[in-house]
Formats: sequence, structure tokens, C-alpha cells
Amino acid sequence: MAKRVIEVPVGVNDVLEIDCESLPPHASEVCEIFKSEHSALHVYQALALEYYRQGNMDEAISALRHGVANAKVNDQTAKVPLLSHLASMYVQRARAAAHGNDRDVALQLATTLLNSAESISPNDAKTQLVRGMLALVQRRSEAALQHFQQAQRAGVRGVAALLGAARALYGRKQYAQALAAYQQALVLRPQARPDARIGIGMCLEQLGHTDDARRALARAAAVDPQAAAPHILLATIDLNAAKRAAAADPPQADEAALLLRAGMQRLRTAYALQPANAAVLLRLADRHAWLGDWATAQRLAERALRAADTMALTAEAQYQLARAHHGARRFDAAHDAYAGAVRINENHVLARFGLAQTLLQRADMSGAEAALQRVLDRHPACSEALRALGYLHARLPNTKAKALEYYERAMAALNDAQADAADADLFLEAAQLYEPTAARRAARAYRTAAGLLDKAGRPAAPELWNNIGALAHMAGDALAAEHAAYARAADLLADASEDAPTRVTLAYNTARFYERSGQWRRAVPLYRRVLRRAPSYVDALLRLAHIAVAVRGAPADALALVEQAKALDAHRAAALLLRGRIELQTRDVQNARRAFEHVLRDIDRHDQYALCALGNYYLEAARSDSGAKDSLRRAVEFFEKCLAVDASCAAAVHGAAIALAEDGLAADARRLFQDVRDAATAGLGPPMLAASADLVYRHAPPADAPHPAVVMPATDVILWASVNAAHALVDEANYPQAILAYEACLRRLRDHAAALAAQPPAADLPVPDVLPQAAEDTAADLDEAAGPPDAAQAVAKADHEVRLYLVRAMYLHAKAQKDAATMAAALDQMRSLCAAITYTLPAADADGDADGAEPAPMPSLTPDQALLLFDLALLEQSVAHLTSEQTPAERSVASVDSAIDALQHSTRLFTLLATWGNEQKRRKHKLLISATLADHRSSYGRSLMAKMARKREEQVEFERLRQASRDTWLQQQKDEERLREQQRVAAEDARRAEEERLLRETEEKNRMLRDKLASEHEALAAAAAAAPSAAASTSKPLGSKRKARAAAADEDDAMTSTNSKKYKSKAIISESEDEDDDDAKMDDDAGPDNRTASPAGTPAPAVTENQSDNGDVTTPKDMDSDN
Repeated sequence: MAKRVIEVPVGVNDVLEIDCESLPPHASEVCEIFKSEHSALHVYQALALEYYRQGNMDEAISALRHGVANAKVNDQTAKVPLLSHLASMYVQRARAAAHGNDRDVALQLATTLLNSAESISPNDAKTQLVRGMLALVQRRSEAALQHFQQAQRAGVRGVAALLGAARALYGRKQYAQALAAYQQALVLRPQARPDARIGIGMCLEQLGHTDDARRALARAAAVDPQAAAPHILLATIDLNAAKRAAAADPPQADEAALLLRAGMQRLRTAYALQPANAAVLLRLADRHAWLGDWATAQRLAERALRAADTMALTAEAQYQLARAHHGARRFDAAHDAYAGAVRINENHVLARFGLAQTLLQRADMSGAEAALQRVLDRHPACSEALRALGYLHARLPNTKAKALEYYERAMAALNDAQADAADADLFLEAAQLYEPTAARRAARAYRTAAGLLDKAGRPAAPELWNNIGALAHMAGDALAAEHAAYARAADLLADASEDAPTRVTLAYNTARFYERSGQWRRAVPLYRRVLRRAPSYVDALLRLAHIAVAVRGAPADALALVEQAKALDAHRAAALLLRGRIELQTRDVQNARRAFEHVLRDIDRHDQYALCALGNYYLEAARSDSGAKDSLRRAVEFFEKCLAVDASCAAAVHGAAIALAEDGLAADARRLFQDVRDAATAGLGPPMLAASADLVYRHAPPADAPHPAVVMPATDVILWASVNAAHALVDEANYPQAILAYEACLRRLRDHAAALAAQPPAADLPVPDVLPQAAEDTAADLDEAAGPPDAAQAVAKADHEVRLYLVRAMYLHAKAQKDAATMAAALDQMRSLCAAITYTLPAADADGDADGAEPAPMPSLTPDQALLLFDLALLEQSVAHLTSEQTPAERSVASVDSAIDALQHSTRLFTLLATWGNEQKRRKHKLLISATLADHRSSYGRSLMAKMARKREEQVEFERLRQASRDTWLQQQKDEERLREQQRVAAEDARRAEEERLLRETEEKNRMLRDKLASEHEALAAAAAAAPSAAASTSKPLGSKRKARAAAADEDDAMTSTNSKKYKSKAIISESEDEDDDDAKMDDDAGPDNRTASPAGTPAPAVTENQSDNGDVTTPKDMDSDN
């Protein structure tokens, strides 16, 4: 091998040879010689390259600096290569820098040198090449690609620019283009280093051509047996394939094991080739960390950290070291290592995520959130980071909504493949956050978690299925879903201890399910078994109390059970609230008020149920004769306090609206009622439980009652808000709109009734017993719960109430507008409402006290029935009154007769009610009607009867006269119609005669025109016949005769053409070639004397030019000459 020397010219003819194998330790010694001999700059560059080849980059940089410093002022171009080489060395130094500061300094120096080079030679190819290298180190793939392409265009030699462009394309994830560039570089220089085959293999792997990638990397390993990089990449491919095989569904264990062994063998081969290769050490550390061998992983990571020659490898080594510390639960060391990795490579997502985990361990919530947000900035769909942020916010105050947002994003980020292998804890944590506000979503998350646990071979705990059932109950889902959840939980508890606390909880929830599904005979004894196992289970006592009052109708028993619950827990608000509700139902309003006040004073001054209940209490008090204003003010205060606790509490808004209506502010109240209705329609407001019916406004206790009446049909918030809005419209005297609103409410109720009728009967859905039955569960216990109230009856009662409201609005509208038709419609509604009441009217002359008349039997009426009958009689009398006020044109005999019938019934009914009322008053019974007023109404009915009799006579006479007048008018109409028909027929006859006259005139004109045309044609024919005889009198040759005949024919043609244009009667006849030939032949045979003239009256044929076979035009003269 030839000796490597650097020749330095000395003097004129001498040369100094510097042996490259024995360079001095400091380049400055040689550079001083170069300076003294005024050597060319390329000698400095050669010296720097020799130092670089020997791995002494510092002296190489020193040699280049001396060359730049010794450059001649008048030859700056010569130092451009030195500046480019110097910049490239600083780029390499930046790539290998272990600390961020060193890297930044090196990059800044490289940038400065390149700027200097470009200022001298802007288009230098090597400068652009180094610019591309600098951009790659700075991770600016787009700029790097542009610089490498510019270097190629500038004519840089070698494949460096091509390899750089390929690397930039790979960084931009344009793998197909990068593959083409690597392949081109391989074709140009197969032995170039770095090996283009490695880049080809990496691109093929990214494009999904794994087998081709393996072959490319295997070829790279064969070409350079000492290279570790191909083996590392092959090992990475095998290990990733092993992970995919293990995660497949079903898992491919054999294939995964085979790939794992192959990958480890590749790593061992790479390790044997280069034991200090940081990439090999990091792969081995990752593998041992995956196996949980944290000590070995730590040792390998520390060795990799010492051997790393680039910042990327240093950052990865820090991360693997942090991972080993983290796995060994050395959190402080892990935190420091993660922080070191992030300092070196701020885009290292895994290191930043690990840093966030260690910050959470340190309870540094703000730092952890900032780190996780940085992860999301680069990977917005990272489910792990989203879940960690959800976990963090779930433990911070007032950030539960933010936590749910992150959990939802984490669940949404899982694709189909990831969802099957997702962590069940993600869905369990989300479900716990959903529970207070979104029962259905919580149940769905629990079900997903249970499914993931089943797939993983870890059956879900019975508590999970218990929660699913409870959430289905809270959400009002189908009974089958709740039953299935509790049954699954009971099955899982079959092998659990008899003393397991979950058994008691599940038994209570199962009893709640029985209660909801109407299985009262199962619910009551199960509650009692719960109390035997856990005597202090207050909720079970309260449920029994609720069943006692709501199902069995035993408020005394219910109050006794509530007292037992209070004895166990005197500060249980639910017990006092239930007691207040029971006392309200039994009309013990003062004790009910004290119970609600006790809750607010001693337990929870923000309890919404108690606040609304007291507001409703004062609303009722405001309707008394005294203290109305003060009671309304107190009611509003309580509703405002409730709204201060929860601005969306529909019950408080509803109560405030009633207070406004009672205070005369009907328009404001109506707007609030409509807001409640709209919120309920949109699903934004909570449900409300309606109180007892009343004819002004419906009260609505709050929805969050601790013991909702699950035995009753769900109260329709939209319905009663709409009813109260209609009440407000009535108070505003807007009766038409109120009528429409009531009718809409009735349609809603009928839809509800139809839905109830379509429901199947309550299913018999037993749940396996989790608490054994006892001998105390006797039949007497089972008989206590006879069954729930009929939901259809509740709907029918509500329908009855709303129809009463509708009748009242129609009555007021008819009275205000004097509209007898609307009053009659209200009467029809009222008759249907009273159809079920049985009573016997007194005789028609009962009021006259006729001798011997037997008194009518006293009817058995309730106060409510008497009130309905009074309203019926009032409507009948009002119909008669409005009919009597109508003009004869507005009514009919039939309507008057109907009004008289109604008035007779009304008068007798008022008489009956007056008698019944006096009797009830004598017995000191409570009355809802006035007997005196009924008697006055009866007297008024009798006087009105006489008036109606006169009105009927007037109506009969009016209709007789009106009918006579109508008959006269109809006869006049018929006469006028008959006259119009006669006039129409006469006009039609005249028109037809005129048309016939015009037709005759037209036909006569046409006949005269035809005669004129015929005479003209005869004249033309005579002229044509005279032409040949005139020609024969001259002695001219045959040719002259033909010409004369042609001229005559031309004249005939001209005349014919002229006449044709004038009359448009005949077309000119043109002879064909065959006819001309025949004429010519006939002339030859017969001679001129044998020609015949055209018949008289027939136009002579016109002679036209004819076309011969060869396309030439032939005239008759030519034909003669031919013959």
C-alpha cells in the first residue's frame, strides 16, 4: 500500500513531504510551515482531512481555521471549501453533543461559517450540501431537501447529496420518494458508506413490505459483515412482529415466540459485533424492561448512556434508564432521568409522559398537567395522556367536567383494534365520574369495562354489575336490563362469603327493582331480610314507609317506620322529608312545615326539596283570606333560595311562576311556565312530582326527592307546565290561546293513556336470592303489599282535571264574546264529565208546590259531584241566555228548542242542588256550592223560560217569512236563468247564420278565380300551338328550326314561370336525359316533317340543359350535331 504524504512546495524547486502516518499531535506545527511557505489553501484542507480520518476532529478544525486565517485578501474564493468543511465538522459535533448548550454553540458556529461561505460564493455546491446537513440536524426536513436538491443541480459529485435528500424525504414520511432516492444512490455507488441498502430496508418496512425490507437489510449485513446497524434493524422488525402476533385475536403464541427468538438472536449478533454500540445496548435494555428485569435494563441503559455519540441516542438512553428506575419504584431517580431525556430531546413523547407520571407521584398536579399537555400538543389522540389528565382532574376540586372531557376523548381515540385491548380501568374511572349526572353513560362505561375484563379472563366483580343495575334503575331503563345486571351480580356472589357486605347492598337494590317492576310481594319481605341482616339500614326502613303510605294507604304505619329511621339516624334528611310528605298528604300541614324547617335549620340549609316544599306551603297559605301578600313574599324567598343553590331547579322556577300568577303578574308567570316546559322538552330540566289538583295553579315539588314515588306513573313536567301556562293565558283573558293550550295538554294525556294501554303486564322477573329466606317471612308480610295504584286511573284523573280547565276557558270566552256555539261546545264537554254521576231530578212542577206532589228522593252526592252538577246547570242556563240574546238571523228554531231543553234541565237541577245544599247545611256538612245561589239560579231559569217561549214564537215567524222570501228569490233566479238561456240560444243562431253566409261568399269567389285561371291557360295553349306553324312557313335548315323551337320554348318557359310565380298553379316540367335522347332519335327517324305538336291545352315542354355521362353539359344543338 502506497505511503500517504502531503507535498508542500518549498522554495522554487524543492518539495517537503509530510508523512500522514506520523502527523504531529498539534496541527499548528504543520500549519506554521504552510504559512511560512505561503502554501495554497488546499494544503490546509488536505491536512485537516488526514486528522479527521485519524479521528482527531479538534486538530482537523484547527487546521481549517489556520487555512481560513491565512487566506489571501484578494483570493477569498479559495477559502470557500475550507469554510464548508469547517461548517460540516461543527454540524457533526452538534449531532454528537451530549448537552444542549454544546449543541447550540456548534450549530451557531456552523451557521456563521456557512453564511460567510455563501457571501463569497452563493451557489457553491458543497456549501449547499453542508446547509442540507445542518437542516437535518435541526430537524428541518423541508429545508434540508431543498438544499440537497440545489447541491445536486449545482453539480456536486458523489452520492452525498442524493443520500441526504433521501434522508430528508424519510424524515418527511415520504417513504416512496425516499426509497427511490436510496435506490438511485445504490445504483450510482454500490459500495458507498453509509450503505444505501439500510435506507432501502427502512423505507420498505415503513411502506409495509416487510419481507422486502428483511432482504435489503440482510444484503446490507452480507456486504458489510462488521456492520451492526442491519442486525439492529432486523431485530427491531422481528420484535415488533412478535408484539403484533401476541396481541392478535386470537393470540399467535407460537409465531410470537419464534419471532422473539429471532429478534434476540439478531441483537446478540449486533452486540457481538459492536459491544459498545449504543443502539444495540438500548434495544437490549428495552427488551429487559419489557420482561421486568429492571436491574439488567438499568445496567444496559447506563452503558448506552456512556457509549452514545449523538443527542438522540443520549436522550433514548436517559429514557431507558428512567424507565428502569420507574419500574423499580425509584421515583426520584426516574424523575431526574426523564427530565434529562426531555432536556436533550424535548420532543421525546414517552419521556415526557413518564415525567408526568413521576410528577403525579410527587403530587405536583400543575407540573404533571403541563407535561401531559405537551404530549397532547404532539399527539392529540394519545389515549394514555388523555386518561392521565382525566385521572388528574378527577382528583382536583371543581374540575370533574374537565376530567370527563378527557376521559371521553380517550375513549373516542380508541380505534376498533385498540378498543379490544383497552384497559378496563379507563372505562371504570369514567363510569365513576358519570354516575352523579349521566346514569346511562355510566352504565354503558361499566358494561364496556365488564366486557374487557371478560376478554382478559378476569370476570368482573359483583359490585360492578350491582352498579350497572342501580344505574339502569336511576336512568329508568328497561326492566330487563336492570334484572339482568342484578342476576349477574347474584350469580357472581354465589361463591362469596355469607357475611360479604355486597350481599346486603345487592339485596336492597334487588328489592328496589321489585318495587319498580310492581313485584310488591317480593319487595317487602326482601326489605325485611335486609333489616334483619343490617338493622341500621335506614334506607330499607324508609322504603317500607314509602310502600306503606303509597301502596297500602297506611300513613300511620309509614310514620311509625319513619320514627324508627329517625331513632337510628336523627340527622338523616331523607327521613324528615318523607315525614313531611306523608303529613302533607294527611293534611297535617303544620307538622309538615315543622319537618321541612327542621331539615333546613338543623341538617342542610341548602336542601332543595325542603326549600321548595316550604315555598309551596306558603303558596297555599297565600290563598287564605288573610296575609296573602306576606305569604307570597315568603314563598318567593324560599324559591329564590333554592335557585341560588341550583339555578336550573325547575321546581323552584315553577313555584316562583305560580307566586307571580297569584300576585296578578300573569304574563311574567306564563313566560316562566313556558321556560320550564321548554327546558323539560329539551331534556335540560329535572322531572317534577305534581301535588294535588287545584283549579288555579298546580304545585310541583322538586325532582330530587330522596324517595320518588316510583309506584306512580312518572309525572309529566311538560304537561303541568303547559297547564299552568294555559291558566296564565286565562288570567290574561287570552281565551282562544288558552283553549288551544288545554287541548294540546289533553292530546298529550291521551297519548300517555294509549302508551299505558299498550304496555305489557308487569313481568315476573325473580332475581336469585343473595340473602336466605327466614321463617319470619310469613304470608301476613306478603299480604301487606296488595299492589300499586293504577297508572291509568291517575292519567284519567288528570284528563278529567284538564277537561274542567278547558270548559272553564271556553265558558269565559263564550261569555266575553257572546258566542253561543262555544258555550254549547263547553256544555257538551261538561255533560261528558258529569255522565257518571247518578241523580234524579224533581218533577217539572215541583217548584209550584202542587198538592199531592211527592218530593223527589234526596240524591247521594259528594261535594265534588255537586260542584260538577252546579257547573253543568250554569252552562245550560248560559246557553239559553246567549241564545235568547241572539238575533233571529243568528239562531234557529232547533237551537232555540235545544236551549229550552237545556234550560228546563238546568232549572230542575238548580232546584235539586238547592234542596240538597240546604239539607247538607242542616247536617253541617262541608259544601263547595251555595244553596242560596242555586235557588236564585233556579228562579232566574223559570223567568228565562217564559222569555225563551216568546223567542221561539218569534223565531218560528221569522223563519217562515225568511223561507217565503227565499222561495220568492229562488223563483226570480229561475226566471232570470230561463231568460238568459233564451238569449244565449238566439245569439247562437245568429252567429251560425252569419258563418254560413260568409262561407257561401268565399266559395263563389273561389269559383270565379278558377274560371279566370282556366281561360288564361287556354290562351297560353293556343299561343304554343301557333308557334310551330309560324316556324314552318320559313325555309331554314333543320338546325335553324331547332333553334327556333328552342327560342319558342324559352318564351313558353318564361311565360309559364311568370304565371307560376303569379298564380302558383302548375310546376314547370323538365325533361330528363333519356327523354332528350328519345326526342333526338325520333327527329332522326321521322324527319322534320313528321314532328307532332303538343295537344291543345297542354303547355309545351321546356327545353333544359342536360348533363352527359361524363359530367359535361350537353345542349340540344350538340345532340343534333352528333346525330
